[in-house]
Amino acid sequence: MIIGWIRLAIVGYVVLTAIYFIMKIYLRSVARERLEKEFDAGGLGGDRSAYVEAGMARYDKGLKKNLLWLIYIIPTVLVVVTVYVMNFQ
Repeated sequence: MIIGWIRLAIVGYVVLTAIYFIMKIYLRSVARERLEKEFDAGGLGGDRSAYVEAGMARYDKGLKKNLLWLIYIIPTVLVVVTVYVMNFQ
């Protein structure tokens, strides 16, 4: 019985890790593209690559990157709550 739960957890976290990395790559590329379009739209002086790298440094410290951890937290909480409700009603 417990072996099945452990296998489920391992497979689940492997899938969640794949989703996490795919979302991380996608959101970084969207942020980089947005910064490049902002610079290309005009009105900004300086070097394009320096502007994009500064924007990406701000992105790395921002809230959107940290919210990606919810990919792990929300499914884990939902499974734990479901198991608790089903077993201790």
